[in-house]
Amino acid sequence: MARNTETIDYTNDYYRGFAGFYFRKILETIIEFGNLRNESEIILDFGCGIGHLKKTLNKNNIINYDIEPSLTEISDYKTIKPKKIVLSGVLEHLYLNEIENLLKEFIKINNSVELLVYLPTENFVSKIAMLLAGQKNAHDDHVSNYREINKLLKNQFILKKRKYIFARMAQISYYARR
Repeated sequence: MARNTETIDYTNDYYRGFAGFYFRKILETIIEFGNLRNESEIILDFGCGIGHLKKTLNKNNIINYDIEPSLTEISDYKTIKPKKIVLSGVLEHLYLNEIENLLKEFIKINNSVELLVYLPTENFVSKIAMLLAGQKNAHDDHVSNYREINKLLKNQFILKKRKYIFARMAQISYYARR
């Protein structure tokens, strides 16, 4: 698991101020990419944080799952069969071997699962924006970078759509199974 997890409060609401504008735009892009407003099957928000996706869409078919027990709705995500899994700001917190195992688990529970993935690129612009937003420790718990993660995803999934927003600070991708 990620380093520095003791210093990061995963129950914090990052959707305030400048950071809030950034994260709301990411969330809206994920919703649009996955056509989540019209999705009737199960959507797993893996690493949901305080549950902004479910709050935004106000839909009962969204299941929140997080390593923080107080934020999760289900103790074992492997007991459901989601059509789509949202991984918004999650995979960079895992080591590559953990990501590889997680992707295999997702495929095992639904061989035709689709993924909606937001990854920070941690480019120069994002580092400046992070400081301006007062989030100087925002990336301290990241252990994998987006290029490495993209390679792993490409091994098991087909990239259907990708968009960079905010001067390429954020990469949002929509993947389907091969």
